Amino acid sequence: MKKILKVLRKKWWLLILVYVAIIAQVVLQLFLPIKMQDVQKLIGTPDYSSQQVLMEGGWMFLITAGVFVLASFQNYFCAYLSAFVAKDLRLEVFKKVNTLTLSDYRKFGTATLITRTTNDIENIKNFLVTSIRTIVMSPMYIIVAFIMIAISPASEKRLLIVLAVVLPLLVFVFLILLKFSAPLFKRFQVNNDNITRSLRENITGIRVVRAYNQQDAENKKFDQANHESIFTLSKASKIMAVGEPVVQMLFNLCGLAIFAVGYFLIKGSMVPDIETFKSQIGKIVVVNQFSMQIMMSFVMLAFLFMMLPQAIVSINRINEVLRCRNQILESANPNFDTNKFFNEENKGILEFKNVTFCYPDSNIPCIENVSFKTTPGKVTAIIGSTGSGKSSLIGLIPRFYDTNEGEVILDGHNVKEMPASVLRQSIGFVPQQALLFSGTIKDNMRFGKDDVTDDEVYEALKVAQAYNFVSKLEKGIYAPVSQGGKNFSGGQKQRLAIARTLVKKPKLYVFDDSFSALDFNTDAKLRAALKNYTSDSSIIIVAQRVSSILDADNIIVMHEGKCVGQGNHFELLKTCPIYQDIVRSQLDNEEIDKTLNMLNEAKKGVN
Repeated sequence: MKKILKVLRKKWWLLILVYVAIIAQVVLQLFLPIKMQDVQKLIGTPDYSSQQVLMEGGWMFLITAGVFVLASFQNYFCAYLSAFVAKDLRLEVFKKVNTLTLSDYRKFGTATLITRTTNDIENIKNFLVTSIRTIVMSPMYIIVAFIMIAISPASEKRLLIVLAVVLPLLVFVFLILLKFSAPLFKRFQVNNDNITRSLRENITGIRVVRAYNQQDAENKKFDQANHESIFTLSKASKIMAVGEPVVQMLFNLCGLAIFAVGYFLIKGSMVPDIETFKSQIGKIVVVNQFSMQIMMSFVMLAFLFMMLPQAIVSINRINEVLRCRNQILESANPNFDTNKFFNEENKGILEFKNVTFCYPDSNIPCIENVSFKTTPGKVTAIIGSTGSGKSSLIGLIPRFYDTNEGEVILDGHNVKEMPASVLRQSIGFVPQQALLFSGTIKDNMRFGKDDVTDDEVYEALKVAQAYNFVSKLEKGIYAPVSQGGKNFSGGQKQRLAIARTLVKKPKLYVFDDSFSALDFNTDAKLRAALKNYTSDSSIIIVAQRVSSILDADNIIVMHEGKCVGQGNHFELLKTCPIYQDIVRSQLDNEEIDKTLNMLNEAKKGVN
């Protein structure tokens, strides 16, 4: 709630105007019973005239019109304020999600982050639309109405005994409803997460679902999640539905009791004449009107509290995201000299010193005592079997995770001391899965460099071997890219992702198995062009294929999280049994010679 109040303070002046309008509406609306009593007093008296009744009726009409204007003002600006809070919260959650560590992503999951950013914030918005008015209006009605009854003659005060009986019953009913409905609303939010998860998995994995003919199974899975959500909501709605007739019955009983008690009070007072009798009846009617306002105000507050559990669940789910602390961002040295770092002569010298790392939810190291060093203008390759720790190793470079032991040093600076923005600006990282964003090809290139020119884009596309197919597109680099880049093939997406990194021209390039979708000829041309384009920077290539790293200057062989060999291809063939096994499983001697010849030809073509 503190966060919501903090956002509302940005529009404090509008909030004050709304509350002034609410107070004015309450006062005006409570004048209506008094005016009605004045009309009743006139009817049947010697001073009675149609003109006086019309005049009083005119006042009542003006009061009603004023209430309508004030209520409309409140409704409009309450909706505006709640939408403003929702917009601010949604933006803050989105920004926070962009700063979460990968371990936090794993803890939450994509589906629940989507649900929290959309559904939960919508719940908060709907709660605010009601609560901004009700939290002031209902207490005002109750206080003013009680005061109006309290300053009335003693005979009307005694009618408060009815409220003293009915109001506790009303509170008791809502407490019972609250007790049974609150857990259901919490479960409903979890069910929504499950629906989002099932839907997302089915949409993103539609090809796999169809390839394995699992449409019926996925339909059943989604239907089950949907059924559980509807069942929970239906159960909560049934509980709420029981409360409505009970509350209505209490309303009717309250009105009936007020007139009954009033009748016995009048009868016991031995009213001497009809005029006095009519006057007292009018007062009872007024007290009944005030009592109904008090009852209605209690109901409004009660329904607000009925909405509160669902809103609290949503608020807590949002706070869980916002309270996540990114230790990676917070651990940076605040006095780090960014200008000096970028002006230093060193270009991408990365060093791993006895690095050990295990994931936050595991005690078993997936990287153990690894050391190596890159050199500007040289290619460092990392190879190993699946699960050997290759991707985990390079994930430490941009600080997706932090080391448990040892140091990762970039140009003489421990990466833990560097601001994450500075570190990542120095690195060009191409992940395993090539992902493009909706927009145009050039929009995607701007991820690498905001002010990238067309010439720079074309140069990067040529190096990435993407120029040929991009130049054939009707709009060239301004051709549209669909969500996820689904209007391009896997190899085309990889080449565009590589070009996006090339326009950045960082100190260090990291390619995490980024050539896997390319045929060997394209792969060879790309790496040959890459060496010339990145001659002043260091290059790290993670690969599954031996053919992609045969000409690397230094090859690091990973096995079960350990570095079991370092050197070039020919050195490792003599000294590293693990590397020998990898080479034998993929290439024979004839293929190795053929691959090296093709690499040399590709280099000549580039030169």
